[in-house]
Amino acid sequence: MASDGKVRHEDKHFDAPHSREAETPLAEGEKHDQLAEKVECSENRQEALLDEGLEESFPGSDPVSVKRIT
Repeated sequence: MASDGKVRHEDKHFDAPHSREAETPLAEGEKHDQLAEKVECSENRQEALLDEGLEESFPGSDPVSVKRIT
């Protein structure tokens, strides 16, 4: 999984495909929740969003701002 932070050997090959098949296809109209696993490990979804923001902005000089977008 990409969120593991580990590079797979086959992904480094110059002839690697640009995408991979999903392990289990989603139902019609369903969207993948990339934070689902992180939410399970954290106190709530807001904490998971903050953790994701910190990971994506590191290293950076601006503080992370997590807002609930409606």
